[in-house]
Amino acid sequence: MRSETLEDLVVGDILRERARTHRAEVFLKFHEGELGYGEVDQMADRVATGLAAQGIGTGQHVAVMLPNCADFLFTIFALSRLGAVAVPVNTAHQGELLRHVLASSDSSTLIIDAAYAERVVPLTDRLPGLGRVIVRGGVDRPLGKPTLPFAALLAYGAEQVRGAVEFSDLQAIMYTSGTTGPSKGAMCSHALALTCAIDSLDYLDRWGKTIYCPLPLFHAAGLWDGVFAAMLGGGSIAVVERFRASRFWDDVRAFDAKVCMSVFSMIPILLNRPATPRDKDHPLETFYMGKSVLDAPLMERFGVRSAETYTSTEAGIVTGSPYGQWRHGSCGTPNDRRFDVAVVDEHDNLLGPGEPGELVVRPKQPYVITTGYYGAPEATAEAFRNLWYHTGDRGYRDEDGYYFFLDRMKDAIRRRGENISAFDLECEVNLHPDVLECAATGVPSELEDEDVKLTVVLREGTTLAPEELVAFCEERLPRFMVPRYVEYVDALPRTPTDKVAKYKLKEQGDHGLTETTWDREAGQNRQTERTA
Repeated sequence: MRSETLEDLVVGDILRERARTHRAEVFLKFHEGELGYGEVDQMADRVATGLAAQGIGTGQHVAVMLPNCADFLFTIFALSRLGAVAVPVNTAHQGELLRHVLASSDSSTLIIDAAYAERVVPLTDRLPGLGRVIVRGGVDRPLGKPTLPFAALLAYGAEQVRGAVEFSDLQAIMYTSGTTGPSKGAMCSHALALTCAIDSLDYLDRWGKTIYCPLPLFHAAGLWDGVFAAMLGGGSIAVVERFRASRFWDDVRAFDAKVCMSVFSMIPILLNRPATPRDKDHPLETFYMGKSVLDAPLMERFGVRSAETYTSTEAGIVTGSPYGQWRHGSCGTPNDRRFDVAVVDEHDNLLGPGEPGELVVRPKQPYVITTGYYGAPEATAEAFRNLWYHTGDRGYRDEDGYYFFLDRMKDAIRRRGENISAFDLECEVNLHPDVLECAATGVPSELEDEDVKLTVVLREGTTLAPEELVAFCEERLPRFMVPRYVEYVDALPRTPTDKVAKYKLKEQGDHGLTETTWDREAGQNRQTERTA
């Protein structure tokens, strides 16, 4: 597939071609068994035929809220063949976050697992555009919308369905963390998804190899860099529902995996487990993630390297290094066949080597970068000002053209592989009747990314224990968004334009943690409650 042109990069067509040339070879591996390219191709056709029978076709937006499973992938491939647009939904979403994604994406159909279906019931009155719900598994009560079992899609046979699909058409709307507003849906073409997959194959030298994926498929890393890369490379991907340290190495051995899709937090968890005589008895070569400061102990104990690229949902792989030619701490050199890359100051003036600023990207090829944020023209214009895509990340380049990531400029928090919108979190917390206002910030975590801290101003005359506030969050937010730290203050610091000066919160104490910060995981605090 190395010779494919941009115009050939259509997800459903690539699967069809792979099924023709590698029909009996294993594509998907699960704990329950394996599926060959031909079987996946046929199941994609069956689901596509069933969806077409429900009137789903070119240009329609279909939300997919399924766990890591074969049905998720059959659905993604089926939608691609119909020319429909997939809207992968984080399976932890509930309440307003779930409603926001379904409503702002204009999803007319929701395909959801029965385990999450109850979350839809209180939202249906506020989702007038949602026409039907297709449920994988049984449902005990009506969901407030016309409902169809997923199994019914398979009753129509397996005709070879293909809509009028081009490489420039949308493959998905992928939701990313908001900065000064709610999470936004990045419009991603087939070309963006598949060039990201091709580039990950090249940078990691993993053509034809088995990839182990414990990451969620509703994120680009799992779906594009994982599943689509395996498909393009003629290899296999082993998909599990989630990362579990206790079974990790047994899985790697059982699946004969050479590459693991990973996030920062997985490495210290694995290193903190008791050593065994089998620590180097495995086929794994590389962890694919952001560069870890634990690269040396990872290599010493397990004999595995971590390989870094600078990658985003909006632009795919922007920088990287040839396999094995990594520079410590660097995310590599520009992906020259796809992008121009630069570092700029606050006025978009170009900065020189060693000067930190915002990383910006400009495509050299059509449709290899997001075409914007769906339904958000102002956010799109802001991100693409002065003909550069502004990543919201701060970094620098050295004299040799290697780029180094420093931190996030945007108001987003990275926790255990998830990008959290501080805006979304604050909106939910501000609904608590005792909260006057709050600010969510990221603080350094022992797992190499960030933990969530909530700084709160209470309404006058109220009392609220941190445990109660956390319980409020647990009822309304995905687990990964629930704050670890809570601190009550009389007032939040402000900028001259009356915005919350979050940089001042991060400068307090030890990287934002003070003597009065309550820690949920420690089960104790120096200030258990505060009366305003």
